[in-house]
Amino acid sequence: MNRQTYYNVIEEKLSQLSFRIKIRGGLNILDLNLHSENFYLHLLNLLFGWKLQNLNAEQKNAAGVDLFDTTNKLIVQVSSTATKQKIESALSKDLSKYKGYTFKFISISKDATTLKARKFSNPPHLKFLPDTDILDVSSLLGFIGAMNIDQL
Repeated sequence: MNRQTYYNVIEEKLSQLSFRIKIRGGLNILDLNLHSENFYLHLLNLLFGWKLQNLNAEQKNAAGVDLFDTTNKLIVQVSSTATKQKIESALSKDLSKYKGYTFKFISISKDATTLKARKFSNPPHLKFLPDTDILDVSSLLGFIGAMNIDQL
């Protein structure tokens, strides 16, 4: 397969997952949301060389955080809800043990482009730049599209 074919397959699969999460979420069927935490954990680790782990595997329903990486000092919220309120809700939790960490928000079913330009209420102990720390399927596909064939 050539580079474009690999990219097209990845784009199709991420788009299908995103669409299914959105449709099933409307029916209150949330199993794909939970499975997506682990899927995105592995995808983000591959894309960015992170060492994310699933906090929910250690602590059920950890408030404001789904994934964490102690090596790169990252905490990640994976969500099918892409709103200012959702991000601020995550940031308002007691995240004091993550002082000095960067907060990342991953929208798994909705475009989050408009959120990147917004201002957020943010506790002073977390690093969070919406333009670079809010990711969605489109922005991830942008990163993937820039990869060479060996990386794909």
